[in-house]
Amino acid sequence: MTALAQLAVNAQSGMPLPPRWGWLVILYFFLGGLAAGSYFIATMLTAIGDRRDRDAVRLGYTLAFPLVLVCGLLLIIDLGKPLRFWHMLIQSNHVPVPMIKLWSPISVGSWGLAIFGLFALVSFIGAQVEGGRIQNPTLVRADRWARSRPRPITLLWEVLGAFFGFFLAGYTGVLMTNSTLPVWHNARLLGALFLLSAASTSYALLLLMLTRRGRSWTDATIARLARADRWAIVMELVVIGAMILFLGSLARPIISGGFGIVFWLGVVALGLIAPLVLHWRESTDTAAAQRRAVLAARFVLIGGFLLRFVIVSAPQWPRISLWHL
Repeated sequence: MTALAQLAVNAQSGMPLPPRWGWLVILYFFLGGLAAGSYFIATMLTAIGDRRDRDAVRLGYTLAFPLVLVCGLLLIIDLGKPLRFWHMLIQSNHVPVPMIKLWSPISVGSWGLAIFGLFALVSFIGAQVEGGRIQNPTLVRADRWARSRPRPITLLWEVLGAFFGFFLAGYTGVLMTNSTLPVWHNARLLGALFLLSAASTSYALLLLMLTRRGRSWTDATIARLARADRWAIVMELVVIGAMILFLGSLARPIISGGFGIVFWLGVVALGLIAPLVLHWRESTDTAAAQRRAVLAARFVLIGGFLLRFVIVSAPQWPRISLWHL
């Protein structure tokens, strides 16, 4: 049985089944956040309309679709019976009638992932055509037609895609609050935390990839992304503090013991505070500033991954081993 499907109720007792979430779910949460954040950032840069940002826009849309594909594969593998994955979207007894259960977190999440995947695919193709990597005449004509539409229409399409992307990123946190584990069930800010973490890690990923392509720290796009990343990190720190405060003693599995060490040192110190210090440290040496920015971005990505590891694993330990897939 899929780990995510274990939010369903037990047929005999009527009580929710306890989750058994491992690395497949942790990776799904992390990569889903990167996919959503990359798409969102590309959309916001498109809305700004600065031609200097086009490389970052194409990169954001290029990253989103492969990451969504990997997320889908992770969920399919997690099913245990991968060939039945389509049952989450289509009624098996009434093909091709959609399987839509608005009261089911699993059904809503599956459709959210599928719809965002459609937006990500279209934007991915557009980015590849614009960058000259796709030269198929049919796709080129379709892309040219789409770009000739009035700006409000094309922007609306991208905003809708960003909405479904951030729905995917935030939904993972909301999904956890529907479980029976006290930590997750009472962590009402998990959705907001995962949204902010998706934004900060995606800014960091784009910064890393753009600098590897030779973009300088003095570049307008790099400066814009770094500034937005700082604000995302600050808000993430605020939400983490509020969530721990509201949880009270229920936060103990996350903030104490071995997981507490990972949380305070890996997530808070390395993944949030250290990047802020590196970003805000003034320097007239452009090369040194760029090295600090790259290091800060790496720290943010590590911290974002460790955040999901601790949130998922700590409340389940020792019932679920650390190497459980």
